[in-house]
Amino acid sequence: MALAERLLPNDEIAEVAYFTANIKRDSQDPGAQDRQRLYHRALQTIPNLEIFLGRYVSKRVRGELVDAAPDELPRRTVLTYEEKGTDVNLATRLLLDGFNRRYESAAVISNDGDLKMPVRVVREELGLHVTVVNPVLHSKHRSAALSPDPLPANAGFVRLSARDVAECQFPDRLVSPKGARLVKPETW
Repeated sequence: MALAERLLPNDEIAEVAYFTANIKRDSQDPGAQDRQRLYHRALQTIPNLEIFLGRYVSKRVRGELVDAAPDELPRRTVLTYEEKGTDVNLATRLLLDGFNRRYESAAVISNDGDLKMPVRVVREELGLHVTVVNPVLHSKHRSAALSPDPLPANAGFVRLSARDVAECQFPDRLVSPKGARLVKPETW
C-alpha cells in the first residue's frame, strides 16, 4: 500500500491486487520458496490487498549457446521456467472491475506488452483512467504498447525508481493477521 500511495499521491487507494506465481524449487537457491512464502505472508498484513496466483511451467528448450567454447557443442537443451496466467489474471481483473465500475482510475505495475489490449479497452471503451507504472528499474524506456506517446488524457505513466522501492520496504519485523511473528530475511 505504501508504494501505491507514494506513486499515486493524489489518488485514494481503495485496494491492491497483487498478481504473481509461486516460484519453483531452485537447487541454486534452496531458500527461495520459503522467502517468497514469507513475503506473501508479509503482504497479507496490508489491509485491502489480495494475492492472485498464476503458475510456473517448466519446459525443455533447445538453443544455441552464445558463449560456447570452440570445443563445446554450440546447441544445448536447457530447462526453462515460464510464468503462466499472471498477465491473464491481471487483465481479467482490470476489465471485470472496469466493466463493473469498481474504480475510477486503475494503476498497472507492469511493462508487459501483452496487457496492451485490456489497458486500451479500459481507456478507450470504458473511458476510465489507467496509469501504467514501469517497474523496470534499469530502463528509462516505457513500453510503447502500454503507454503510447503522447499519452491520452485518461492515461498516466510513472517510472518506478530504486528509491521508491527502498523507501517502501516492510519493517524488519511484522506480526501476521494470525499473530505470527514475521522476520525479514537477509535477502529476498
